[in-house]
Amino acid sequence: MDLFIINRYTDDNDDEKQKDNENLHLQRLKQKIEERRKTFTATRVQPETIVLKEQKEEESENKLEEIAQSSPDSQKRTENKTESSILSEKKETKKPAHDFKVLGSDDFEKKVQVERVLPYWLSHAFSVSKNLQKLTCCVDDLDWLHETLKSMLKSEGVTHLFPVQEKVIPFILQEHKHPEPLFPHDICVSAPTGSGKTLCFVLPIIQILMNSIGHHIRALVVLPVQELAVQVAKVFKKYSTNTGLKVALLSGSVPLQKEQQQIIRYTETMGWISEVDIIVCTAGRLVEHLQNTEGFSLKHLKFLVIDEADRIMDNIQNDWLYYLEKHITIENRTRSKIPHLNWSSLNNLKAPLHKLLFSATLSPDPELLEKWGLFQPKLFSAAPVNDRPNGKSAKKYSTPDELQEEFVVCNPEEKPLVLYHLLVELKWDKVLCFTNSAQAAHRLTVLMSSMAQDNLRVAELSSALDRTSRETVLKKFKQSEINVIISTDALARGIDIPECSYVISYDPPRNIKTYIHRVGRTGRAGRKGRAVTFLIQNQLQMFKEILEHDENSKVTQMEIQPESLQHLVESYERSIHETKMLINNEIHTKVTKSKELKRSTKPRKRKHSEGKVENSKSNN
Repeated sequence: MDLFIINRYTDDNDDEKQKDNENLHLQRLKQKIEERRKTFTATRVQPETIVLKEQKEEESENKLEEIAQSSPDSQKRTENKTESSILSEKKETKKPAHDFKVLGSDDFEKKVQVERVLPYWLSHAFSVSKNLQKLTCCVDDLDWLHETLKSMLKSEGVTHLFPVQEKVIPFILQEHKHPEPLFPHDICVSAPTGSGKTLCFVLPIIQILMNSIGHHIRALVVLPVQELAVQVAKVFKKYSTNTGLKVALLSGSVPLQKEQQQIIRYTETMGWISEVDIIVCTAGRLVEHLQNTEGFSLKHLKFLVIDEADRIMDNIQNDWLYYLEKHITIENRTRSKIPHLNWSSLNNLKAPLHKLLFSATLSPDPELLEKWGLFQPKLFSAAPVNDRPNGKSAKKYSTPDELQEEFVVCNPEEKPLVLYHLLVELKWDKVLCFTNSAQAAHRLTVLMSSMAQDNLRVAELSSALDRTSRETVLKKFKQSEINVIISTDALARGIDIPECSYVISYDPPRNIKTYIHRVGRTGRAGRKGRAVTFLIQNQLQMFKEILEHDENSKVTQMEIQPESLQHLVESYERSIHETKMLINNEIHTKVTKSKELKRSTKPRKRKHSEGKVENSKSNN
């Protein structure tokens, strides 16, 4: 009621008294507003947005001044508004008695992406140089290598070790100098093709085993294909000369019984004994011996080497790793009771297999590497693995620095003409040409032989040929009796073909691993090489995406003028017609032979009339 005061017209003294009363009423009003403001701030729930304290006080003071300067009626209305706003806000701040969850409300919330973290040994690899031109590790200066192996290296013309050999070989030798309870670290080596990875495990294994007494299977080397197994076995036999070690090859090239006689022998006093120390084998043949060869024992196995480890893991044959670990576990299970943990039991504890994995395209996926059961592994890599923010590994594969990489863009009809132009008119010799199927390799071989006639000697190499025919083709290629080999990717893995100058991918590779192994057939061991990939226009983008995983990314485009192919069109059309006729004749011959074979093996059915005659004769 203090605001509802009627001002009367009085004299000056009354006016002064009236002003004093108004000031008194105004002070009381300010005091009430201040008290209500304090109660309001005490009971108010903090808002989601943060308001600075100084800014809030300034706003409240400005509001109070406006109320004070306004008329008594407006002050009363604002006071009533503040009271109603306080009551409404109190009602809003009251929470309901029960909170009901809305189903499906979390389905559209953005999930927090978990970043991938690689193990320390994968993300912190030992760096290996790819420079094979400036070699600093002289064989004569190696005090950690045996003199017998030094002399063998010199006899083979090796005066300096390659960078990957300089890093890996002394590491393996040093790991086996530790006392028994300190087991050696398993290693993974990822280096370019032709960088000398084979000697990285051949030399240390021979040096460690050459002083062993008695013949036991102490080293097992597993490879994906027969040709690569034959190649590695030759290197082992060459460097194990004058060391007393014996090497055996188990690849399926000879019957199983003959291989059994080669690796084991039965004696009356000792029972089954081993005739060899080192076995080089394919995965499928190993399983056959584990299941069928009596006396085949891996109790003394010390080294397990897996060359081309990524291919063996992708195309695992007969689950060989499971059978191998099962065989070793059964042979080493001498007692069921767990011994007490003391120094004596630690010294008598058998060390696990020292596993050595090698590949030019070793996968950085920890889940795949976990299947090998590696013990505290170490990685040696020419292209280290890093982590990307989006969770994908930034694995980069590397090619030799001496390799010149190019690609050609042309129409499908022009691909045979471009190939003929490179082989005959540019006189490319010692060429490996890759296709994606055995049928494509056979057709292209027939076509090039028809076009070139006496100007070019072309041979085919694929899974359609037996092992003897493939060895004959490779031998003639090394002796320059064959200029070009048209092959599938069966020859792209690890095979060392001396003096291969050119690699042509007639069909583009399906992935980066296939590309790395194809071009790796040339530019090996520091020699110069050249690789060309044929592409159609719609394959160019896919090829560029594949090359994103190449650390060098130095592939350039080769330009071939259309005028240089015009004069070849007539002979090409004639050769196409001849090729179709030859392939149709081959198909007809195969069908005829298969029909004759089925007829010869099909049992002859007796006629019903013949049965009646025989029965009548027997009755008579």
